[in-house]
Amino acid sequence: MNIVDVVTRVDAERIYQHVLRLEGVRHPVDSPQKLNEAADYIHSEFEKCGLTVTEHEFKIEGLDDTFRNIEGAISHEESPELLVTSHYDTYPAAPGADDNASAVAVMLEAARVLAQEKDARNIRFISFSLEEPNPAYQLRLRKIAQSLGLMDDRHRFTTMHAQKMLKQLRILRRQAIDAGKENGEALSEARSQLEGQMTESERKYAQEMEEILPGKYFCLGSASWVENALRSGKKVLGVINMDLVGYTSDKQHSQAYPKMLDPKMFQTYHVNDLTVGNFIVIVGKADSGKLIQSFCAQSKLDSIDLPYACLQVPFDYEMIARRMWDLLRADHAPFWRAGIPAICLTDSAEFRFPYYHTPADTSDKLDFDFAAKICKATIATAIDLMTS
Repeated sequence: MNIVDVVTRVDAERIYQHVLRLEGVRHPVDSPQKLNEAADYIHSEFEKCGLTVTEHEFKIEGLDDTFRNIEGAISHEESPELLVTSHYDTYPAAPGADDNASAVAVMLEAARVLAQEKDARNIRFISFSLEEPNPAYQLRLRKIAQSLGLMDDRHRFTTMHAQKMLKQLRILRRQAIDAGKENGEALSEARSQLEGQMTESERKYAQEMEEILPGKYFCLGSASWVENALRSGKKVLGVINMDLVGYTSDKQHSQAYPKMLDPKMFQTYHVNDLTVGNFIVIVGKADSGKLIQSFCAQSKLDSIDLPYACLQVPFDYEMIARRMWDLLRADHAPFWRAGIPAICLTDSAEFRFPYYHTPADTSDKLDFDFAAKICKATIATAIDLMTS
């Protein structure tokens, strides 16, 4: 396969149309019908490509629903597969154009292009459900807040004081996590700092938040897929995961970084200023060198020319979980935990995208030419890895 010829078939208009079709709240509690419609759409698009389509079903504690990871495979022999992944659920009240319809759209276009190549083999496209925070936990917290009179039936805090206290609780919890505390410990520390300022109902709510905190908070669909893959002996060559890949900005100071990361840690291509958010962020672990090297090399092709900032984290999973929690907030994390090489492609969420997890996450904010370059680099990397 000639990479240059193949990537010219990427159509930014198709990526745009996929985002339009998917845009809208896709949440398992607030809009389960839309979540299932998105899954059906991805399934049907894989079928149109001629892929072998399957669904991995899973359940979570606290909800009766069955959730679906949608898979489409190009597989011609019993060899390790390259996975190209995304997630299709959204945060409550967020239409999710960038998070994460952008990545689903890029994945679907990559699948369409690669499926046309007779020599393509052993590539599996997966869109996961429940990447966002555990919906059973969110539902329990809402019920607790309503029973304490802190929240109305539209999930709004009933007093300004409650809204301010719970916002401050989140801020202090985040600061504790940035300082290296685990999630539960961070929440406990934040609660103790505010306890004297809270009403009795607010204290009870904060205590319940801590007591019912689930062991698995993010990435439930991908974690279930990985657990099933390990049990069944599935062989995975590596993973290219995409999470928010549609937003750029040329404004000064539009790009920020988690406190535990120094921009000087990143290797760059065509990035003049690391505080201007007009590049893709590539993050991999120490064992992801081959994936990183290939993606970076393909990004530099004249036919792609994708600016990037790349971080290869030189630590094991346990150290990352203790000190670099922000690096584990997407569907590559369960693969890292299992020792499977994986990279994450992202525009870096709230560190660049001002509409992250809000009702303003809409398609008019996105840069589809940028998304098309990411699609091209993903296709080129898949060809490079599966034919080398």
